[in-house]
Amino acid sequence: MITLITANWLLYLIALLIGGVTTFWIWAATGREASEVDNFDGDDGLLEKAGEPVQDPAPAPAPTPAPAPAPATPPAPKAAVAATAAAVAPKPAAKAAAPADAKPKIPDAVGEPDNLRLIKGVGPKLNTLLNGLGVTRFDQVADWKEAEIAEVDQYLGTFSGRITRDSWIDQAKFLAKDDIAGFEKKYGKL
Repeated sequence: MITLITANWLLYLIALLIGGVTTFWIWAATGREASEVDNFDGDDGLLEKAGEPVQDPAPAPAPTPAPAPAPATPPAPKAAVAATAAAVAPKPAAKAAAPADAKPKIPDAVGEPDNLRLIKGVGPKLNTLLNGLGVTRFDQVADWKEAEIAEVDQYLGTFSGRITRDSWIDQAKFLAKDDIAGFEKKYGKL
């Protein structure tokens, strides 16, 4: 079998190249549809969910009215119109966002601020948000109970749920005690 392969290696290489080119050609010719990112629509309702104001597009000039033809069907009953309006009406947000200028009711940090980005799951944006909320120290996070977690979580917006999901309390306990070896054993390198 090996002698057959060594004798015909050039044919196998050519067959491999032809297969690769054919695969690429079929893939390119299938007419891939544009992704959702390419079809961005500013009026898709996501901005309302994020709590950001939506800017209305420039109003189109009003068309000149044409004479209205006589209706061929009787008008819809008021109950049907109300049901349709209720189905189309936007739903209120499930969870009200906390005011932007308010801060959570948690104990204040005492001492120099720590680098909260050492906690796995806390990046630059979340670090800035936490510092703005008055969360600056590992020992402060390590002492949180369920009430404090719920209080801070409502101010995290899109990062909501990260405190428990990423085990911030346990990580902060290691970092507050400067137990780097224990932290790295459980959570990986810093």
